[in-house]
Amino acid sequence: MVFYFGKDKGFFSQEGIDAQLVAMAPPTAIAALVAGELDFSTTLGAATSAMMRGSTIKRVLYIQHEPTFALTAQPEIKSIREVMDKVIGVNAPTDAMGMSAKLILKGNGIDPSRVTFLSTQVTENAYKALLSKRVAATLLPPPYAEEAEAKGYSRLAEAKDYAPLSTIGLVTSVQALGKKTGSVQAMIRSVLKTMAYLRNPENRREMVQYITGSFKIDASVADKAFASMLTTYSANGTKPRAAIEKEIEIYRETLQVAKSFTRTTSRT
Repeated sequence: MVFYFGKDKGFFSQEGIDAQLVAMAPPTAIAALVAGELDFSTTLGAATSAMMRGSTIKRVLYIQHEPTFALTAQPEIKSIREVMDKVIGVNAPTDAMGMSAKLILKGNGIDPSRVTFLSTQVTENAYKALLSKRVAATLLPPPYAEEAEAKGYSRLAEAKDYAPLSTIGLVTSVQALGKKTGSVQAMIRSVLKTMAYLRNPENRREMVQYITGSFKIDASVADKAFASMLTTYSANGTKPRAAIEKEIEIYRETLQVAKSFTRTTSRT
């Protein structure tokens, strides 16, 4: 939402950025970034996986310092243990959503092998899979989680209570950092200006109206979704070092990367 609102509000154009926002599945976006077809990506999960495998891209800003996902299940499922031997929808098993799902299961004494993970590629598909009962549960961000809860679906767990995995931020290539430094800095200023605006309590009503109109949902649901978003947003585009190091270890273990990463690497 940060990028769409920032563009609509004019914060990007004020910095000379003509932002063209293109919706892509996270792995596709990172592949396009590596190939030079995109200047930036907002997906930190797939980007971190790619970096751990050697891709020459860098995280330059965090929008979230914690995940916003909520494990949301069919109305008849009332506990996390009830998802065993069922299907859980995730964008991809090895991205931040998939890892969050596995950590939630492990945190409740469930071996992730006891569930089947269905790759949905994007959040909209995960939500549709839940509504159509193609999956027993999925991880949803705001406002999808709040909308599903209002419809009677079970909100079983919050990913932030189990995994410090950031999902939205700003990623660019090493080449862009070297050759387009001014553009990267302008983009960072645009995002930080947008985040400061939406975090200002005086603008809450405007933000709720924006969410209501964008997602065609009830204002009360939009208000709850916005409150949920704010709890995970970074105040200044950074993330605590300890949380980054924990995040890296989670990715390293999941992706089975033997290499240990230095403290300098963990800042990226």
